Amino acid sequence: MIISPPFLPVAGTASNNPELTDPMMSVVDTFELAHGIYPIAFDRRWHTGVHLYPDTGNEKVRAIADGEVVAYRVCQHATDGGKGALDSNAGFVLLKHTTETGDGRTLTFYSLYMHLLELSGYNDVGVNASVLPEFLRMPSPGGSQTPPVAPPAQAGGGKKVYRKDVLGLPGRCHEQRHIHFEIFMLPDDFNRYFAATQLGSRQPHTPTGPDYWGHSHYIVPAHQPFWTQPPGTVNGKLQGVAFAALQGGQNEQPLHIESYFHRGNKYTSVWSVAEDGSRTQLLKDKKESEYEYNLYDRATKLYVACPSDGYELLRFGRILSASPTLPAGTARTTWIRAAFAVGKEGYIDLNNDAIVKLSDADFPFLANWQKIDEGSSPFASDGLCDIDRLQAILGAAKESQTQQEQGEREAYQKGRSARPVRQEHGRRA
Repeated sequence: MIISPPFLPVAGTASNNPELTDPMMSVVDTFELAHGIYPIAFDRRWHTGVHLYPDTGNEKVRAIADGEVVAYRVCQHATDGGKGALDSNAGFVLLKHTTETGDGRTLTFYSLYMHLLELSGYNDVGVNASVLPEFLRMPSPGGSQTPPVAPPAQAGGGKKVYRKDVLGLPGRCHEQRHIHFEIFMLPDDFNRYFAATQLGSRQPHTPTGPDYWGHSHYIVPAHQPFWTQPPGTVNGKLQGVAFAALQGGQNEQPLHIESYFHRGNKYTSVWSVAEDGSRTQLLKDKKESEYEYNLYDRATKLYVACPSDGYELLRFGRILSASPTLPAGTARTTWIRAAFAVGKEGYIDLNNDAIVKLSDADFPFLANWQKIDEGSSPFASDGLCDIDRLQAILGAAKESQTQQEQGEREAYQKGRSARPVRQEHGRRA
C-alpha cells in the first residue's frame, strides 16, 4: 500500500536539494503546531494525533491511502466552540485501511481528519466544493442552522476513497486554524500485528522470518573480536574486495550498531552500553561511499557460491530467503566496519549467533521504538502527563535521530521563513 501525507503542497515537489530524501514530508513536517502533538497536547493531556496547518488556508486535505469510509460529517456552517462565537468546525472523515504487509500478516489501521472547513467557507478561500467527492459536497442531515449546530455523524455505508482524494479544507477549533490528524489501530488489530514483532522486548532475538525494512540494528555482546583486516586479506584486498587497515581488539562493553543506506552510501553509528543500560556514542554516521552501489559486485566476489545470498548478508546482516544456498558456517562470513572503543574501529563478523540482527520491522527498543498508551505511564491518575517522564521519552527518542534526518530538516529550513517547527520525536508505535 502506498501512503502519502494528508497535504500535498506544491512546494514539496519543487525542491532540488539532494539532501532531501522526501521533500514532501519535509514540507508537511513544518505544518505541525505546538498546541497538538503526539502523545501530549499543550496542556499536558493525552493527545492521540497531531495538529497541522499549512501556510495557505486553501491547501486541500487528502486521503493518505486507499480506504473505506467508516463515518463522516459535513457541516454547512461553523459552530460555537463554547464561548459564544462560531469559531469551530465539526466536519470530519474517518477512513479504514487494510493491506498485506510483512510475512503473511494483514495490517488494518484508521486515519482520522477532523476540523474540516464548513461548506459555506469554501468561496472565502477561493475553492469550489466540486473538488470534493460527491458524498462530501452536501451537508449531513439533522443539523440546525439557527444557531448552527453540528449534524449527527453519518455511517460510511461502504463508500470508497482513494489516495490523494480531497476530503476537505483546514478549518478551526476554538479559533485556532488547523486539522487534527491521526493514524490509529483498534486493540485487537494492534496486538495481532505487533505481537509478531519485538516491540517492548528488552531482550530481542534475531527473527527467523523475512520481514525487513528501514535501518539495520545489531546487538553485539561484550568481548567480541574486532580485526584490523579480515583474515586472509592480502595487500589490502580479500577476494578482490578492498578493506582498509583499521585497528584490532575487542569491545569491553556490549555494543548497539545501526546502519542504513542513503543515496548509494552506507552510514554506521555505534553505541557502547553500560550495565545500567545507558549508552555512549562511539561513532556517528560513519560514511562508506558508494557502498550500496557496489553491493552486488562485492557479493559476487565474496560469495561466489551464491551472490544473491551474499547480497542479503551484506545488506541485511542475515539471509532473508527461506531456501538459502550458502551453508551455515564460514560460507556466510559477513565483515562490517564498526567502532568497538573510543577512537577505535575494526572489522567484526556478523556471522555469529551471539549477535542479534534486527531491523525497524522488528520495532527494537534500541531504536527507541516504544509503545505509549493512555492507561500507563507517563500519565498519572489525573490524566496529566508527568513532565519528567515525558522529557525522558522525548530525550531518548531524540537520541535516535540520524544525521540523515537532521540534515533533511536543516536543509529544508534554510529555505524557509521563520515559523514554529516540531521537535523531532523519534520513532513511536
